[in-house]
Amino acid sequence: MILRVLLTTWAWPSHLFPMVPLGWALQAAGHEVRVAVGPGLTDAVSRAGLCPVTVRDDADLVGMSTAPALNSWHHQQRWTSDWYDRPELLSPAQREMYTALGHKQTAMAAAMVDGVLDFAREWRPDLVVHDAVTFAGLVAGAVLGVPTAATLWGNIAIPRHQRDPLTGELAADFTALFERFGVAPKPEPDLWIDPCPPRMGLPSPEPRLTTRFVPYNGPGGCPDWLRVPAGRRRVCVTWGITTGRIQADGDTGIFDQVAEAVSGLDAEVVFALSAAQRDRLGAATADVRVVEALPLHLLLPSCAAVVHQGGGGTTMTAVWSGTPQLIVSPRPEQMMTGDRLERLGAARHLLRSELTADPAAGTKALRGALLDLLDDAAYARGAAELRDEQRAQPSPADHVRRLEELAASGGSGGPGRAGSRPPSPARRENAPSPATSTSARGLG
Repeated sequence: MILRVLLTTWAWPSHLFPMVPLGWALQAAGHEVRVAVGPGLTDAVSRAGLCPVTVRDDADLVGMSTAPALNSWHHQQRWTSDWYDRPELLSPAQREMYTALGHKQTAMAAAMVDGVLDFAREWRPDLVVHDAVTFAGLVAGAVLGVPTAATLWGNIAIPRHQRDPLTGELAADFTALFERFGVAPKPEPDLWIDPCPPRMGLPSPEPRLTTRFVPYNGPGGCPDWLRVPAGRRRVCVTWGITTGRIQADGDTGIFDQVAEAVSGLDAEVVFALSAAQRDRLGAATADVRVVEALPLHLLLPSCAAVVHQGGGGTTMTAVWSGTPQLIVSPRPEQMMTGDRLERLGAARHLLRSELTADPAAGTKALRGALLDLLDDAAYARGAAELRDEQRAQPSPADHVRRLEELAASGGSGGPGRAGSRPPSPARRENAPSPATSTSARGLG
């Protein structure tokens, strides 16, 4: 049976790109695939070789992300390392900020859900696959009575922004998304698709399908200089797609510190930047190579280290390539990722807020951490072990059959259970048995 599969995500490339290889796999298996996105992503979908459906989406994503309630989200002090499992440890201000993040995700869904449903009602998909925080996909599945699967983008924890962090109750604006269409809330997808290798992700009770990460960082060719071995150790510095949109100057302060920290390093330094970030770099580092729009999966396999802010795309591409990482985390989700990878011996992790509090000491700490990655072979071994674990997982093509079965089953039958999350973790599908793998909980 040929399925109709509707993919949808909100309008940032960093949430589209992780979905692209799954779209390719479904198409290669003969299924019909459409990708419902706002106007800002239509071209990116087409350039990825998938068929876009442009839906109405009037959300001001940059404005929402930089609104007073969330502006400091991108410049946080350290949150307690186990806040995800113990939200009672969060301060009132932190809980308020987490709640505001959920309201932003719901507002983004409200801006596009009518357009997604207009198309879905006409096209009648058998399955909806949505980005993990694109709640419009959950609404479409509930209204049409078809199963839904959510794709994670490299975050190590299941996002639960639609719930109160303490009680687990659904937020009123989230339930209102469904009530508009006369259906009960569907708070969770029928299946989570997770590209993190088992040791990297935090345990959770949700049904998670562990998949091999296949990098897609946008279209682009391989320049001549990448086709020959580097004469020296190569270091990549990149600040990510999302940061480039929220903070077009590349995050002043910390960006300058990183540029100073790599200056004069006995290595070939490559800055992979957006055009705006390149302008910020200026002439301060004339001895480095600067590239724009170069897909990271072409660059990172040749690098001895990568410096970045912990976004999902860069993190997972570095895991895929076995490249040791220096993560300079600005906000809690990246802090969790940095802590996790450092415990696994594949990264060094520093907090942006601590580095910028004392610029001179921060720059020294950056350079010291980078030299650790370059000079201590244990980090290369740790990164290689994580790469091998990740590449041992089933590919997106291997999971097409599982998605076919999900579509045939009808999933949870449309509206899902609105209760609180289950209390105990469950094993992932395809995860190695406890006898042959390190316990993820033991690393938390």
